[in-house]
Amino acid sequence: MNTIFFSVLAIFSLFVFMNLGKIKASKKQTDRDDRINRFGSRKARGNQKKTHSTIIEGEAEVIDDEDKK
Repeated sequence: MNTIFFSVLAIFSLFVFMNLGKIKASKKQTDRDDRINRFGSRKARGNQKKTHSTIIEGEAEVIDDEDKK
């Protein structure tokens, strides 16, 4: 009985997941100025210049656990 219940639950979950996966974001969500860019830089829109890179230049520093005690 448990096998049948969990099998039906898994099939139903996959069906819902596949149907909800087709829903896309609205234009209001995708055309924001402060949208997070996964690729590290913002693309210029229209006549705007490309903004600076999100990479921060600096030096690495070693942190020892012994210093915290």
